[in-house]
Amino acid sequence: MQKKIQIFMEQYHMIENGDHVVAGVSGGADSVCLLRVLCELRECMGFSLSAVHVEHGIRGAESLSDAAFVRELCAALEVPLLSFSVDAPGRAGARHQSLEEAARDLRYESFYAACRQLGANRLAVAHHGDDCAETLLFHLSRGTGIRGLCGIVPVRKLEQVEATLIRPLLCLTREEIEKLLQDFDQDYRTDSTNLDENLSRNRIRSQVLPQLRQINSAAVPHMVRTAGYMEEVCAYLDAAAWEAGAHLIQYVPEAEHPQEIRIRRSGFADLPGVLQRNLLQRLLGELAGSRKDITALHVEQVQALFAAQVGKQSDLPYQMRAEAGYDEIYLKRKNTKNLRNPQGASNHAENTDYTEKISGNIRKTEQKGDGKESDRVIPVQTLDISGMTQQFNGLEITAELLPFDGNFQQIPEKTYTKWFDYDKIKNTVQIRTRRPGDRIQVQSGGGHKKLKDYLIDSKIPQNQRDSLVLLADGKEIIWVVGMRISEAYKITQETKRILSMCVNGGEEKNE
Repeated sequence: MQKKIQIFMEQYHMIENGDHVVAGVSGGADSVCLLRVLCELRECMGFSLSAVHVEHGIRGAESLSDAAFVRELCAALEVPLLSFSVDAPGRAGARHQSLEEAARDLRYESFYAACRQLGANRLAVAHHGDDCAETLLFHLSRGTGIRGLCGIVPVRKLEQVEATLIRPLLCLTREEIEKLLQDFDQDYRTDSTNLDENLSRNRIRSQVLPQLRQINSAAVPHMVRTAGYMEEVCAYLDAAAWEAGAHLIQYVPEAEHPQEIRIRRSGFADLPGVLQRNLLQRLLGELAGSRKDITALHVEQVQALFAAQVGKQSDLPYQMRAEAGYDEIYLKRKNTKNLRNPQGASNHAENTDYTEKISGNIRKTEQKGDGKESDRVIPVQTLDISGMTQQFNGLEITAELLPFDGNFQQIPEKTYTKWFDYDKIKNTVQIRTRRPGDRIQVQSGGGHKKLKDYLIDSKIPQNQRDSLVLLADGKEIIWVVGMRISEAYKITQETKRILSMCVNGGEEKNE
């Protein structure tokens, strides 16, 4: 199997003679296998080898034991090691990220720092074929374009540091990795969070992939091969789309980091749909600075604006907005300073409401009837519908899109697990606390109540109302978490797509 890995590395020109490779080593089976294989190959392939370990500050004594294991392993193998300790929970809270996302960001920041400190020009990570298959299935389940079918690439030039990311184990399955570790007589650590089936990827790993292997024992290698083919297709489409549509696009300003991108409506509408989607995904990624979390659904939202009336808008990830103009579609970064009345509230209302978006919070200055002002900071997050877990006010929230097959008996009746008709939602879904002007539909025929009146009628103490977590569609409240859901978003016979949402941290009970 080592020969198989070496041939794979040579096929993709992962390492050249004289390179310095830094291997990311967590202590788990995959990264330990990577380290052992690279140790075996370093002499014959002519590269030097170091390792980097990141302790994320999440799992307490278990995490510290992992770090000690990696230190002992690297010492035994005579591999220089750099270790980093980071505060993933602190980063998650400060940046309103999920714990998983914050940990990943900090891990790779540490990897890049190790490359700089050691002067390494190759960063090796331990993704394998099963990881590629999981990524492919995860993208398919949440909705993706062609690029999402590329899975995980073997080699990628890094922008953050002068190095190349390589994945030497991508040619192996998890089963082959375990067999290789047995051949090495090498033990490893098990991360307990990888067993948590509340996470979508873990469910794919433990439930979906075994079923696919029963259909075809080579399902994973077949998916990895398909992902490679799709990478070639994407490269071709990227070139074809840019050649066909570059003349329709204007960057404002014409700099490395534009604040606005304009697309000519007439010429764009004449392009084939596949080239339209390719261009839009590219442009959204350029404006955001990342393609991560930009899904096929977001691309379709922008694509629909080319047939929409002037003034129609669509909110997008990374504080972006798309707007239909007379001759152009505008992709813009939202101005987060002095953003007043974003929901179009009248300045002549009894309780006038001025809003400023500040680092994931909304600072509210409410003008009361007695002329006094009260000031409070309202946390707000865009709901992540990719199946990843995010944290908000001490709660863990997981949301994903699902097809609805018409089986009403499957609709959950738990207090903190709810389904909503996704296609009835008009704006970007937010998780937040209450604002003046919020309302909720309490009757199936369309009767609304001010949220304030609903909370009074429900006998919620005044000192608890500002801490209630809400799922919001603009000023329309979809769900007062742990309490009522709006009649406007309930599942019906016409429902095609479900927004499934599960909240951990509340006291769950069947209704």
